[in-house]
Amino acid sequence: MGIVCKIIKKQAAKNHPMFKGKPDVFEAFISHDDITTKVPEGGVVLAGNEFTEVQALCVTHKKGTFWSTQYHPEYNLREMACLIIARAEKLIEIGYYKDQKALDAMVERMKELAEQPDRKDLRWQLVIDDDVLDRNTRQCEFANWINTLIMKN
Repeated sequence: MGIVCKIIKKQAAKNHPMFKGKPDVFEAFISHDDITTKVPEGGVVLAGNEFTEVQALCVTHKKGTFWSTQYHPEYNLREMACLIIARAEKLIEIGYYKDQKALDAMVERMKELAEQPDRKDLRWQLVIDDDVLDRNTRQCEFANWINTLIMKN
């Protein structure tokens, strides 16, 4: 819950249009603890990390091509802070936060950084860089999907 670290593009992603403009190693928002355990026939794993080998996947089936991410490029920092608040009890229970006070402090820093993305102190404390804060970098998969799979038809 929060930010998933060190997602690494696999060799198959180096020239894949889904990742055009995405760094070779990046962070992204994540909000669940389920993982993909089996790659379907026609599937190619494009990115992974220590948490799960499948952080991004392309599946070709019949006449369709499907792109999928385990992480959430659609979220922003403010939305992630709200999700942490909504799941506070569970996150404290499983040890992501020591207590409500620690969770509240993290959420407050996240909200401050959302409002002031140039704050170096908050970026450093939260270990957040442009791959998470810059909308074009964080969401490039969407633009690439539209330009590659939607607009070509």
